[in-house]
Amino acid sequence: MTPLIALLPCAAVLITVMGLRLSGIVAASAAAATAFVIWLAGVFAGPSTQSLWRAFQDTILLELLVAAVVLPGILFVEISSRGGALNAINDILRILELTKPKAAIFIATGVGVMLESLTGLGVSLLVTVPLLMALFERYRAIGLALVSMSLMPWGGLSISVLIGAELGGLQIRDLSLMVWRISGPVAAALPMLCLMFVPKPSIPDLTFAILAGLLLSSTIGVATYWIGVEVAGVAGGLAVIALSMLQGLQGSHAGKANALGAALTAPALRPYAILIIAVFAQKLLIPLLNDAGIAPALSTGRVTFTLLSSPGVALLAASIASLALQRQRDHGSATKFLPSVPRRAWRPLTSIVLFLASARLLVESGAITALANLLAGLGAYPAVAAVTSLGAL
Repeated sequence: MTPLIALLPCAAVLITVMGLRLSGIVAASAAAATAFVIWLAGVFAGPSTQSLWRAFQDTILLELLVAAVVLPGILFVEISSRGGALNAINDILRILELTKPKAAIFIATGVGVMLESLTGLGVSLLVTVPLLMALFERYRAIGLALVSMSLMPWGGLSISVLIGAELGGLQIRDLSLMVWRISGPVAAALPMLCLMFVPKPSIPDLTFAILAGLLLSSTIGVATYWIGVEVAGVAGGLAVIALSMLQGLQGSHAGKANALGAALTAPALRPYAILIIAVFAQKLLIPLLNDAGIAPALSTGRVTFTLLSSPGVALLAASIASLALQRQRDHGSATKFLPSVPRRAWRPLTSIVLFLASARLLVESGAITALANLLAGLGAYPAVAAVTSLGAL
């Protein structure tokens, strides 16, 4: 039973959040404190200053890796939101005149998946919830908005896959393709899941949902293989958006197509186009810079942060370019929101660093190795079931 002590930090989080109903920061603090006690007690291996220092180094470096995405991600969201992105997307939806079920699929698995893949942190809800609330009752809108959050591996330009590969000592390409094999069927089912939250979907709506699901999943897979996991979720969301536009324009007149073209080129949507271009440019430039010997990195010997490969580079570049365009249009007023970025970022960053500290302390104390050995002794199928349950937890 000793290896199960490694699960005590998870238990502390469950008790704190679900039992005591306290904040995420308190839960993360409880997890870190529990992991520290396990390390200090020497349950699995004797505590040492060296192991504590290794855990501290890894935690700080991983926090830098995450912060390099979170901070420019929030900055980008602030810039795009205050530039009128929500109204611009609403104009597109109005021009397309989709049925409510198709509109739900367009918003949740098109716009929502694309935005969450670009930014992460659940910020796509800032756009999807208002759009959905204008079409559906409150509980339906909430359900649909949560459907749009179901492709976690591709959120925030796939930062979770990048960190997972780093911690597991895996090639990013190998892990990302495995992620698609596991989560690709989930992507395919999401548009059909949307129909559970809309009233009286028709057979054409179901047909559209099936096509959208197949397109979403296959596009994510193709983009993962040929371009990279960072842009896979973005490509999938854009594919559903394109399918929805084709549906909305089917049998329409030239005036409607012209109106849609004008809506798509609205200044408020430029930040998204700039960000997509920046991501592709980064993917193309990194191999050239590596060949030239330009690959600055921070490393502890166990984890490495390759600076130019961070999705935060594209987010920061797109934010600066979008901010410059907005300042030209608004005569400098676009910078007034900058102080709100650290105010929004400190809570998630604090929670993340505490959870990272908990994880690295469990590694250094030998708790993770003991738990892995226990699971390995269960046999293949019980081990898969146990790991899946722990991962979900």
